Amino acid sequence: MLLDHMVPKPPTVGAYANHQLLEGLTGGDRPLFVDMGDHLIVRSAAPITDRFRTVPEVAKDEVRAFELRASCGVKTKGRHRYFPVGDWRARHDWLQRRARSYGFEVLTVNVTSQRMRIDKAERSFWIDSSDFTGVLRVTDEGAFREVLSKGFPGPGRAFGHGMLMI
Repeated sequence: MLLDHMVPKPPTVGAYANHQLLEGLTGGDRPLFVDMGDHLIVRSAAPITDRFRTVPEVAKDEVRAFELRASCGVKTKGRHRYFPVGDWRARHDWLQRRARSYGFEVLTVNVTSQRMRIDKAERSFWIDSSDFTGVLRVTDEGAFREVLSKGFPGPGRAFGHGMLMI
């Protein structure tokens, strides 16, 4: 069973600080999470707070609305190359390719994108931040459960990207 915890936070706490705070809260684990502005949603298999909801179980052919924040692009010669901001077609294709291996098909989707600045003590950098909302159909229960528990891999995962919410 997976649990989504609501962790209140000041809206000004940045992506790298969230990453550090959550590692402290979970004893060094790197949980999936997403920043909702005034709170974080943190996914875990065990309770870590008293404010949580159970992630629903899904069956093959079930249709669900979803949200996903991800860093979209390709890796070339060891470097992440992000799609241009506003290139929704490349992002749709990116999601469609991954959906097949993660046990679902995208029925409809809308995406917005921007760059997210990550400020670390020793350096700052930018990553892609694409927000998908849509409707999916589950095609493989096992693979879908796996992506719900482990998330989409990618460079933004430590900064609140990759958690599929249904």
